[in-house]
Amino acid sequence: MEINREYFDKFVEEFYEGIENFFRDKMKKEKSKKISVGKFQIDGIDYLDGSKTPILETIKENNEKEIKIYFKNSEVAPSAYSVEEIFHPFSLAALGDSLLGRKKYIKILEDFYINSEKMVLDFFKEKNIKEMEILEDDYVILAVTSENDTFALVEGLCKKIIIKEDRVFFLVKGDEEEEKLVHIVEGNAPDVALILKDKLV
Repeated sequence: MEINREYFDKFVEEFYEGIENFFRDKMKKEKSKKISVGKFQIDGIDYLDGSKTPILETIKENNEKEIKIYFKNSEVAPSAYSVEEIFHPFSLAALGDSLLGRKKYIKILEDFYINSEKMVLDFFKEKNIKEMEILEDDYVILAVTSENDTFALVEGLCKKIIIKEDRVFFLVKGDEEEEKLVHIVEGNAPDVALILKDKLV
C-alpha cells in the first residue's frame, strides 16, 4: 500500500473533528448544552481518573464553546475530556455511533488501523527490515491493553516499531524504564498517526 502522509491528517480530521462537530450539531438541534449518554453504558477506560465504573455519562459544551466529555461514578471531582483525550478511541467511536444510530465512526477507526498496519508492513518489506528504532524522545504513546479481560493503560515513549508474525507492534518505554510491546490497534489513534506520519519516510 502506497505511503500517503496526508492520510494521517485526513483521518484526524474525519474522525475527531467529525465526532466533535456531530456532538455540537446534535446539541444545536436539541437546543441543549448537554447530552446524557450514560444509558449506552460505554466504558471509557478512565482508570487514571480514579473511576470505579468509568462509564461515559455526559457530553457538554462549555462557555468557550468546547465539547467536553464526562465520566460517572468518579471518586474525585469529574474531569472534563476533549474528544482526543478519551484514551480508547473505540469508546469514542461507539459513543458517536450510538448517538447516530448507525455504524460510521467505528468503520472510520477500523479502516485507519487496517490501512496503517498495511502501510507499515509494505514499507518495512520494501526496506527489507523487521524493526525500526526511534532515537528521538519525541513520541509519547498511550495504549490500552487487555489481558485476561482486564484493561490496562500503558503510557510512555515509543522507542521501536517492530514486525512480528506479520503484525505491527510498538515498543513503549515507561517512566520506570519498563518496556511493553503493544499492537498498533491498542495504540491511541492520534499518537499512532503522528508516529507513522513522521517515520514512514
